[in-house]
Amino acid sequence: MLKHILLVCHASPKIGLGHLSRLLALAQALKKDGRIQPEFLIFGEYIQKDELADFNTTFLADSDDSIGKLKDSIQTHKPSMVVFDLYPKHDFTGFGELLMWLKEQNIRQIGVDSLVEYCDVLDLVWIPSFNFDVSRYVNCKNTLKSGWDSFLIQKRLRHNDWTPGFKILILTGGSDVSNLGKTLPIQLDELLDKNTEVHWVRGPFSSEPNLPKKCQLKWMVHNAPEQLDELIVQSDYVITVFGVSFFEVLQYGIPTVVFSPYDNKDNNELDALSEEGVAMVVNNPKLAIEGLIELMNNPKLAKEYSINALKKMSINGTQSLSKEIYSLIRSK
Repeated sequence: MLKHILLVCHASPKIGLGHLSRLLALAQALKKDGRIQPEFLIFGEYIQKDELADFNTTFLADSDDSIGKLKDSIQTHKPSMVVFDLYPKHDFTGFGELLMWLKEQNIRQIGVDSLVEYCDVLDLVWIPSFNFDVSRYVNCKNTLKSGWDSFLIQKRLRHNDWTPGFKILILTGGSDVSNLGKTLPIQLDELLDKNTEVHWVRGPFSSEPNLPKKCQLKWMVHNAPEQLDELIVQSDYVITVFGVSFFEVLQYGIPTVVFSPYDNKDNNELDALSEEGVAMVVNNPKLAIEGLIELMNNPKLAKEYSINALKKMSINGTQSLSKEIYSLIRSK
C-alpha cells in the first residue's frame, strides 16, 4: 500500500522559497521511487509553481491558530510521516505539544534545518549544512544528520567541465529582500568587460531590476523560471546571495561569488565556507563585483573553485534523506 507523507513548510515574499525548494527536491526524489506519495501543506500565499502540480497541495494563511489548522490537516491527510521545514523565526506556540500528539498517533516526524531543540521528540533532525556541529547535541535521544551530503536540491542535468567565458548569472533570491535589483545592475554595467552577457533572475516575489537606460552590456532578465539548472549550466560565472540557490550552483561546478545580504544571519556559515575553497566568499554586493572581476581574470583560481565544488557536492542529499525516510516508515 502506498504510504503518504505530509511535507510542511513556509513560502512567502518575506520568507522566500528556500524551504519549499528543499521539500520539492525531496518530493521529486520520493515520487520517482514510487513507494511514497508526498503531499504539501504550505503556510503562506498561493504561488504558481509547475512542480507543485504533481502533488496534492494545501495553502494555509498564517494565523493565531496555525497549530490547530495544521492538526486538522494532518487528521485529514492521515500521513505515515510529517516532514517540517519551517521558518525559524516564526512563532508556532504549541508546536512541542503538536509533536507529542503526532508521536501518540504513531506518525513519524522529521525536522529540516531549524528544529534542533525538538531532537528528543523528532525521529530525525536533518540539517542541510556542511558546518553544523553535531557533537554539541550528543545527548539528543534521536538522530541528527548534516554534512556536504545533506543538501536537499535537485540536479536535473549533467555538469560540464568548466571553461572561461563571458556569461554571468545573477541570483538575488526569490524575494530579493535587500532590493539588490535597484542598484546592482547599474554597478555591474559600469564595471564589467563590455563583452559580458548578464543573465538576471527575477524571483517570483521580486521587483523588476533597475537596468541602466543605456546599457553597455548585453542583459537578459528571466522572470521567475521554474528551474535554474539550464541557466546555471549555460553560465561561466555566478554571483549569488547565500541560500539554497548557491548550493544548486555549486553542484554544477560553476565558479561563484557568494555573499549574504541578510545582516549578520549567515556569518558563521560564510566564515566556514571561506575555508572550504569552493567559492569566493565576500561581505557585500560591491565586493561581489570585485570578486567576479578577479575570477574572470584568474581562470586558474576559477577552475580550482569548480573542481572543489564538484567534489564536495558529489553525493545527493535528497537520496540520502529518502533512504532515512524509508527506514523510519518500515520500522513503524
